[in-house]
Amino acid sequence: MARLNVVGSGPVALAFALFAARQGFARGDIDLPPGGTPPPEVGRRVLAISLGSWQLLSRVASLPRAAAIGTVDVSVLGHPGRTRITAREMKAPALGYVLRYSDLLAALDAAARAAGLGRAEPDPIAPPGVTVHAEGDTGEDAQVREFEQAALLAEVAVSDVRGGVAYECFGAAGPLAMLPLPEPRRYGLVWCATPAESRRRAALDAPALSAELQAAFGWSLGTLEVVGDAFAWPMSRRARRVLVERDEVWIGNAAQVLHPVGGQGLNLGLRDAFLLAQVLGEAKAARRSLELALETYLKRRRLDRGGTIALTDTLARAFGIAPLRPLQSAAIAALDAAAPLRAGIARQFMFGVR
Repeated sequence: MARLNVVGSGPVALAFALFAARQGFARGDIDLPPGGTPPPEVGRRVLAISLGSWQLLSRVASLPRAAAIGTVDVSVLGHPGRTRITAREMKAPALGYVLRYSDLLAALDAAARAAGLGRAEPDPIAPPGVTVHAEGDTGEDAQVREFEQAALLAEVAVSDVRGGVAYECFGAAGPLAMLPLPEPRRYGLVWCATPAESRRRAALDAPALSAELQAAFGWSLGTLEVVGDAFAWPMSRRARRVLVERDEVWIGNAAQVLHPVGGQGLNLGLRDAFLLAQVLGEAKAARRSLELALETYLKRRRLDRGGTIALTDTLARAFGIAPLRPLQSAAIAALDAAAPLRAGIARQFMFGVR
């Protein structure tokens, strides 16, 4: 199997390089660009890592401190009825973990350096190899779905002493998520609304934004106080039509960018990286061709990728239909009484579509 040329220096690119090394690729066969420091607004982004992704990353890196999600609380803002999914019910140590982008990037970069991964010396005799695009640009080939939403991102100090609960609240203009952070009484906010509304909120001072958030979210976490800067992040769903072209393959945000509802974008990208490394490693061991390996990768990713994109699109759209809001609330309440269905949905979010 020829060398691996990785394009990108984010979590998915680093994870792929580490997974490939674990599959038996020598460090001289993996060309990985040097990591960098992300812009502040990117580094502070809050990431929800599913249990499945956490288990994959734990094989190749010493992961930073993170907040374990013990419960996910789902509701429709302003309407009765809610459902709760718990790690205890799923017989799991956690449903997932929450940490900041910069902390995950630093941990993966440190693991890559410890493994000796970096710029590999070109071998003029060896074949050119496969180029793995993980740079976060889906390109002009992507199918685009506009949600007419932007996400307001901020950190929030809460007065409630309990931790470990992630909240997903569906509102008329988009979902509002509150994700527990590693520090006590600190949460990450992802609040979706129209781009104009999100920009307006981002321009408010902290007391005014805190008051609006308190009125929308309620008192489940006690008093809410926005701390630090808030900023609006534009959103659209972009999915490449072509994932493999000759000796090139696109994974992670270079393959698809999802709406943040459910926190599935990075998790889907990490599963891309793991399976691609696994398939290439198997092909290397069996001396199979690169063409056959990439064809196998496409077949094995089709169900998870298509299913996760469809699920995320549906959640982003369906809960914005105002006339259906009472039915949505009733459906969520009914889900709370349907343990097998609730467990099936939880497994899909934890491990992907299988």
